[in-house]
Formats: sequence, C-alpha cells, structure tokens
Amino acid sequence: MNISNGGLIAQLNGNMFYSDLSQYSGTRVLTEDDVPVCEMKAVMWFAAADVRGIYFSNQRDYDYLTYLDERSMTETRIQKRPCLNLVMCNERVLFIDEEDNFIYEYDPDKDKCSLVIKEKASSFILVSDTLYIAAENGLKSYDLRGKRIDKLSNCAPVCLNYSDGCLIFADKSRDYAVSGFDLRQEKLAILDRMPSQSMITSGEHVFVSDLSDNNSIVRINIRTGDSIRFCGESADKLHIIGEHLYFLNQNDANTWHKLPLSGGRPKPV
Repeated sequence: MNISNGGLIAQLNGNMFYSDLSQYSGTRVLTEDDVPVCEMKAVMWFAAADVRGIYFSNQRDYDYLTYLDERSMTETRIQKRPCLNLVMCNERVLFIDEEDNFIYEYDPDKDKCSLVIKEKASSFILVSDTLYIAAENGLKSYDLRGKRIDKLSNCAPVCLNYSDGCLIFADKSRDYAVSGFDLRQEKLAILDRMPSQSMITSGEHVFVSDLSDNNSIVRINIRTGDSIRFCGESADKLHIIGEHLYFLNQNDANTWHKLPLSGGRPKPV
C-alpha cells in the first residue's frame, strides 16, 4: 500500500479500493476484474489492512481513524484523531497524528491510542523492528525493541520510501531532489536533482513525479542513478499494486490511471 503520498488505491482479498479524488464522492470498490462491488461514503486517504478489514484516515470525517469491516462493508469511526501514514505492526496501527505530528499506536484490544515517539515527523517506514522517520530535524531511526532513537542524517526528508537497504526520499533542504540513504554504508547521496514530492519504490527502481516537467513520471535506478521518462502524463499519488503503477492523472480531471511496470500506455480505471 501507498504510505507517504496520500490518496488511496488499495487491494484487499481480491477487492480494489479507489478513493474518488475528482468529486470526493467516496471510495469505489471493484473486483480485480473491474466489476463494481459497492461505493463507500468515506474517502479513504491513508490505510493499513489486517485480516478482517482496513484501518484508514477518512477525508470526509476530518481524517479521523476509521475502520472498514470487509465482510459487511461497514465503516466505523475508531478515534477522533486525524491521522496519516498508517502502518500495521504486531496487530496494532502506527500512525502520525496530524495535530502534533508525533507517532502513536492504536491498540484495538484496548481501543486506546498511546504515544510511541515524541518526534515531529512527516512520514515513516517500518523495516523489521526499526522505524525510519522523516523527522522535522533530520532522518532518524527508532528501534522498537530497544526504544532507542538515532539520527542518521541532517537532511530534510519527505515522502519517505524504502527498497533493498536504501531509504529513498525527496530532500527538502536540496530543493526536493530525489535522494537516497544507504543503510549499509550509512551514506547519503542525491540520485537525481529533479524535484519531486510524490514517489514510490519497486525493486531496484523508484518512480517519481518530476515537478520540473509538469509532474511527468520518471523511473530512476536506485543503485546507478540512471533515469528514463516513463510517462508524460501529469501524475500524483503514485501507487504500485502487483505489476502496475497507479497514479492520479491531473491531465484527466484527477482520475486514476494505471500502466504496466514494464512500460506502455496508461489506461483509466
């Protein structure tokens, strides 16, 4: 699932969820073969799934933490907390509270939220037992077992992603240049100086929206820095599900489009 970009396309047990970011009418639910299942009132924005359904932030309800039971397709507000960057961890939901930007967790057994890290963050990634945090004052790591936080770099990361031992992000302190931090070598590098605020990784590549070229999609090799212009449409809210890249097409009334990761022409969904 998309973590840092907001806007939602998600897949759960054969169903696809498409938030309507053109009219903000709700969220469409279709089968993988594009057969309509239902339409939800909620506009799902960030989400994390367990075995029974999806926790999500609801754009039509102040971004409050909400739960969808997939069997009954009923939506229930869980907490009056505006949240983003939802991630499942040990059957609990980690998220950033939009009011103070600290990281919290929701325990469904106790129906209670508790503070995890008192650190202002724009996004984070969970890798094994470590949280990597795009903090207000740098790139940081937090060991969930040892409860220890360490500063990795003085950069200003946003849109944090991860692939193959490397953290990928836009560095606000370098005009949002596409950057990477190699966790093995503890080394920061600029992958490409193109500015971006929407990106997602897939294997050895990161797909980014190039702000300097009307948000066209560029594919960059994380290890070599080689890049190609992948799609000329004005794209935002990049997602990857299966073998397709999904994006919000700003040239087509903010509707969702997809194209194969192997390349080709985008199609509306």
